[in-house]
Amino acid sequence: MKTANEFDDQESVPVPDNHVLAIVRDSDEARAIVETLNANGFSPEEIGILKGTADAEKLDAATGKKGFFAKMVTSGIDMGDRDSEYFKQYRNALLEGRSVLGVVAKNEQTRNTARQILKERGAAFITFFGRFVTEVLEA
Repeated sequence: MKTANEFDDQESVPVPDNHVLAIVRDSDEARAIVETLNANGFSPEEIGILKGTADAEKLDAATGKKGFFAKMVTSGIDMGDRDSEYFKQYRNALLEGRSVLGVVAKNEQTRNTARQILKERGAAFITFFGRFVTEVLEA
């Protein structure tokens, strides 16, 4: 049974718009958190898991290494420059063997629920990426 998106069949990950992202210790912990998110009403389509070097490479566009989004990220503060450092942290975590979870936050209530679950389960660097704002929820 599918519990989350793993992006195995994709060359890159989508730009997080209204998502909460967090770093977790490893893929086993990520799966446990996904089960808790599912039990609290988050569907598999609303949860994404990134793990390992292959998924770190999928963040290259977001970290300014290649692609159209890279040009946007590196072109200045108004185009998202402040977010590139956040994506680098997520990418580095993946390279170090940790996992990154992404959860769709359709509104403030789902954002707070995702944040609380991630925090209670020991996730780090919990960040909300909105359409026009980025907010670190838990450092």
